[in-house]
Amino acid sequence: MKKTKTSFVAGAAILGIAGLIVKVIGAVYRIPLANIVGTEGMAYYEVAYPYYSWLLVISSAGLPTAVSKLVSERIAIGDGIGAKRVFSAAMRLLFFIGVFTSVLLFALSGGIANLSGTEPAKYSLMALAPALFFVSIMCAYRGYLQGMQCMTGTAISQIVEQAAKLIVGFSLAAYFVKTQPDRPELAAMGALIGVSVSELIALLVIKFYYNVSLKKGNLLISEIERHQTITHGPSMKSIVKRLLLIAIPITIGASIMPITGIADSIFIINILKAKNMASGLTLEAANEAARASYTVLRSYVTPLINMPAVLTLALSMSLVPAISDATTKHDKATVRNASSTGLKLAMFIGAPCAVGLFVVGGPIMAMLYSAVRTRPEIFTQAQNVMYFAAVGVLFLSLVQTLTGIIQGLGKPQIPVIFLAIGGVVKVVSMLLLMHFTDLGILGAALSTVLCYAIAGIADTVYIIRNAKIRISYLDTFVKPILASLLMGIAVWGCYELISKSGHMTIATVLSVGAGVIVYCIAMVLLRPFSQSDFAFLPKGEKLRRIFRVNK
Repeated sequence: MKKTKTSFVAGAAILGIAGLIVKVIGAVYRIPLANIVGTEGMAYYEVAYPYYSWLLVISSAGLPTAVSKLVSERIAIGDGIGAKRVFSAAMRLLFFIGVFTSVLLFALSGGIANLSGTEPAKYSLMALAPALFFVSIMCAYRGYLQGMQCMTGTAISQIVEQAAKLIVGFSLAAYFVKTQPDRPELAAMGALIGVSVSELIALLVIKFYYNVSLKKGNLLISEIERHQTITHGPSMKSIVKRLLLIAIPITIGASIMPITGIADSIFIINILKAKNMASGLTLEAANEAARASYTVLRSYVTPLINMPAVLTLALSMSLVPAISDATTKHDKATVRNASSTGLKLAMFIGAPCAVGLFVVGGPIMAMLYSAVRTRPEIFTQAQNVMYFAAVGVLFLSLVQTLTGIIQGLGKPQIPVIFLAIGGVVKVVSMLLLMHFTDLGILGAALSTVLCYAIAGIADTVYIIRNAKIRISYLDTFVKPILASLLMGIAVWGCYELISKSGHMTIATVLSVGAGVIVYCIAMVLLRPFSQSDFAFLPKGEKLRRIFRVNK
């Protein structure tokens, strides 16, 4: 039993580390890409990607989890034949899904592009279509290996996938920018061909890993087959039914944010174009301005807003097993303490990131993106959008962290419901704000904040009531916000002082560094943590001494 638990923890750690690496690469990927393909090219990229993400959810969200679960069940009772039957059934199902989604995206690419008001985006959609097939097949291997507690194959394929996407995508985008400078839609297409190629390479890697591991007898299935005693297992029909029963609820939950992304791609450009034409712009000028605004929101602001999510994702992954284990053992004290610590750390991460982006989000974007740096109108718009969007960082941090806590409590459907409600509010409020006010793209940014605010507040209330935690509002909310405000003042003062020299990049970097120092000092002085918090933190004893908390 101890060996099994150790294997599980080690496997979870491998997958978690790989997931963080992938998230970091994904978070920074669009920064150089935006500089390569330009504002208009990124508009085509951002129109296409939500449709791909949504169709990708069908194969990659619930089914690998379902395969893993059913395989682990068969392995647990020594039924290697049954485990292989699960793999075979999953492969057939995912092959069909892959062919269907790939053909569907390719066939509808023109119609989708026209629906979004960006006809040249069809090339980007076509470029993504093959990736759906490759991912589907790959998910069968990932689920099968994970069911045998072998996470290394998934981890390696994920990292290779991201590396290939960077190399191939950037190379093709740069090639089309050089050879076809007047056709930014081809640069976007090149970047997305890189996605399809990277998924193919990742599929070949995980298949090679599977074949080698099987040949060497390194998989659990090899040992079980040598002592196989079970001759009858579940039928293919019953396996497919169980796979779908497990996968469908997970898939629905994972579809919420991609669907809101599709709503953005359909409505934002069309609404902005109509508003621009009503103000007297020509069709071409109205289109260009609408695409530029859409790129500001999706390509310049959103990647920065999502970067703190790497930290909250790591926090969420560490909390789920701790709370799950305590819930299974009916250890209510540990559940309460872990939940309280998770909520506190979500504020610890989210509050300073929100304030920092609010204060110097514009200069940071100017430092990272050439279009923001060289075009004053883009800089002004990006900064104004960031003023709204930065507030959402705090709520997004709460959503991601508390989702992990609630999942650990055995209620995975609860955060899905709250996020779905937030998604509906986002779409409705976006249409109202953009149609009936003069906010324009700011209305779209505000609607996203409302989405995360509703989900984050609802998650917080649920945790407090159902985990029955007794939180200190002073330590959990007031102190991180106070420390963040002090940090914000320091960042603003430092930036204003140094920027007078004309060295904006230096001013931005030094002001961010000063903010980090001020925030850490403020938190040490305010002492928001209790002794129980350090039990769930790495290097907890060392941190306890730094924060001067007595045992």
